[in-house]
Amino acid sequence: MSAPAPPRKSSLPSRFWLFWSCLTAGSLADGMTLIALTWAAATVTDNAFHIALVAMAERLPWLLFALPMGALVDRLPRVGLMAVTGAARAAAMLVLGVLLLTTDVPVAVLALFALFFGATEVAYGVAADTAIPLLVPERGLARANGHVRASQILSNDFVGRPLGGVLLKSGLAVPFLGNALLNGASAGALLLMRRRVNDPPPAPAESGSVREELGAGLGLVWRDPLLRLLASSAVVLNTCYATMLASQVLFVRETLGLDALGYALLLSCAALGGVAGSQYARRLLDRWGVDRSLTAALWVMALCFLGVGVMSTVPVVVGLYALASAGVALWSVTALTVRQVAVPDATLGRVNATFRTVTFGMSAVGMLLGGLLVEAAAGPLGLRDALRVPYLASGAAYLLLAGFLRLRLGGDRIVTGKRGESDRQDTSGGR
Repeated sequence: MSAPAPPRKSSLPSRFWLFWSCLTAGSLADGMTLIALTWAAATVTDNAFHIALVAMAERLPWLLFALPMGALVDRLPRVGLMAVTGAARAAAMLVLGVLLLTTDVPVAVLALFALFFGATEVAYGVAADTAIPLLVPERGLARANGHVRASQILSNDFVGRPLGGVLLKSGLAVPFLGNALLNGASAGALLLMRRRVNDPPPAPAESGSVREELGAGLGLVWRDPLLRLLASSAVVLNTCYATMLASQVLFVRETLGLDALGYALLLSCAALGGVAGSQYARRLLDRWGVDRSLTAALWVMALCFLGVGVMSTVPVVVGLYALASAGVALWSVTALTVRQVAVPDATLGRVNATFRTVTFGMSAVGMLLGGLLVEAAAGPLGLRDALRVPYLASGAAYLLLAGFLRLRLGGDRIVTGKRGESDRQDTSGGR
């Protein structure tokens, strides 16, 4: 049955807004340097594979380090870990900026910096998801998660990336030096904020080896019916979503006939839909409950992607992209809020890390499948129509998942509060 709707009035405390400001500054900094790293690589080599390695190095830590980082997050104060991580990122960005001012940095060195930035991003992101329940009462979690996701979209996609492009015109090192300034200021604010937050690490007696803690976190996700269902759904969601992303540029160019500017405007409109979905997620969750919010998000994504697969009118496709992004945001905010409410604080870091590993790990698989799917369909259909196939296949998969999820969530009890101590010993909880 649906989770009872929390009170509609859930003002967020001032410490959350300070935390939100730090996250926004970090997202802005990341957006500024997202294209700067690959741009820097392109100044020293024209080898596409080497440039791609730099981009991949920044994403690889999500697949390699997210799970052990979840165990680390559960061992350490979360806000303190974010502050240290932000300071480390600031120092590394400063070093890279100085190097770029004084010499040509080899691609291998840029890849190492990208790997470090990705690893620190893993720590920062998992700790941030896990720290929000320390700052906000349970009734305000959905609203807080919506504000965080909206600010990440705006600061990273809308402001950070264009700002990074502008700063690159002033010098290759400028975006990295700006990143160092923002991350340093954010780290200082987080250190000051620790005094206002109860953020103790788990007691030493509760901590086993990292391997044991990883096993406990994975076991919790596997044995809990709700978490297992959400994780399995995330596998389908992210695999299918990545199949569309794999050939998105070609779809926009060959099937819709848009140029680079049109592609940028399409993505901007989609981001606006994501912001709107993030902001309204809490109201929809209040009104519909968990099960209806999740299935509604899937229905919206399914119908929009099916529509994109059959439509050629650009304004209609733009609207469908924006609406689909709103559905993605509704799913993300709802699923994160459920985890924050249902999972004990002592294991929340590992559970969040498990879900992030699924998200980024399956994205790599989905992109490979998307390329193979288009190649297989191009023979009988031609490239223009073959590029529609990932959208049609993903939309159909989302429809099936929505029906399956509705049946399962309609019969299962949705957790509306953290388990007690007895449930922490038996994570199945009798469910």
